[in-house]
Amino acid sequence: MSVTLGIAVGADRIRAVALNGGRIVAANETTMAEGGVQAAVAELLAGAPLPRFPRPRVVVALGPSRSQTRRIGGLPPLDDARMLAEIVREGVSRFFLRNGVPLATTGVRMVEPGVVWAAALDERVLREVDAACRAAGLRVDRYVPSLAVLGHALTDGEVVWADGGWTVEARYAVTELASVRRLPEGTAIVPPPVVPALARLGEDAWQYADAYGAAALPAWEPLALRPAGGGPGTVPRWRVAVAAAAALAALTFTALAPALRAMRAEDEAAARIAKVQSRHRAAAETERELVRVTAGLREAAAFGAGSYSPLLLLSDLTAALPAGSALITLRVDTAGGSLVALSPRAEAVVQPLEKVPGLVSPEIVGPVTRESLLGRELERVTIRFAIEPGRRGPSPVAASAPAEADSAGGAP
Repeated sequence: MSVTLGIAVGADRIRAVALNGGRIVAANETTMAEGGVQAAVAELLAGAPLPRFPRPRVVVALGPSRSQTRRIGGLPPLDDARMLAEIVREGVSRFFLRNGVPLATTGVRMVEPGVVWAAALDERVLREVDAACRAAGLRVDRYVPSLAVLGHALTDGEVVWADGGWTVEARYAVTELASVRRLPEGTAIVPPPVVPALARLGEDAWQYADAYGAAALPAWEPLALRPAGGGPGTVPRWRVAVAAAAALAALTFTALAPALRAMRAEDEAAARIAKVQSRHRAAAETERELVRVTAGLREAAAFGAGSYSPLLLLSDLTAALPAGSALITLRVDTAGGSLVALSPRAEAVVQPLEKVPGLVSPEIVGPVTRESLLGRELERVTIRFAIEPGRRGPSPVAASAPAEADSAGGAP
């Protein structure tokens, strides 16, 4: 647990009390020397047994001779303590006696809207105490008026406190200051009862009440001035650092956001391009396959369109033969064919064949012989013919081997 050092600066004496876990670990005092407050505080710190780590937290209380504490009314009826503290700070000369002394105001404790407790501290003393503490490697956490801290050291709700030529009577509601008034100089001082922790210092323990109260002062005390320049509610330095870091991060992100968006867009575009390329390759492959299939289909269609069915040819030839004729043999290839027929007259077979669709130049080849069939005389004739080029290409069956067909048609 860290040590809290309370320093009480009076008119002619400076006292210090160090607390660790609510227990007094050191107490000392010194009188004001020729060097003023700074020299006296430096001498006091030099003789105090303070730990090197962690460094003590320092709270400084200024006596009535070096501070003014009063209840102020007539302020705007606001319930914002910060706003009211700012109003008091701006109008310090209206609420406190300056007497040519620069004053620094504390935060305010609200009594009700428009009514507050406030204090003004001698700014010269603040600078001297701060210089002495910095020279000793310490940092002052808060400055407060002594009248705001006495309630933490006393068990009675009323105390008469003297500081140099100032004598004041203060009343407390538990530990909070409830009223204060100045008494005539020379008013008798009755040592007030103190808390048990302070009473261990002995008979004169009550004289350390302001230093003890400063050390025991809770963090939420509003009648305080922080060196960073606030009053109660001053933002701690770590929060300022965090906010600054967050602001820096936000600025950095704002600066990098366009580049990050561009990189993300580039990645998304690359992914889309890869997907499109994959689809393009599939489409190209499908297109090539379609081209091959189309070519095959075209060849098949052309083949079918240009082919001449042997069965249709046989039907046409049979129908074309004159009455009393018979088709004995038929041979067909891709260019033409030949047939052997029996007919009463050989020349009567040639003329009808000229009208068969697709047959070209039918002519008799070889000798014409006479045969007797069923008591009738017939002529055996061989006729050769060609097939029109547009109707060439018989079916695979016909193209693979010459077609042979025997037909008896128009038998007498």
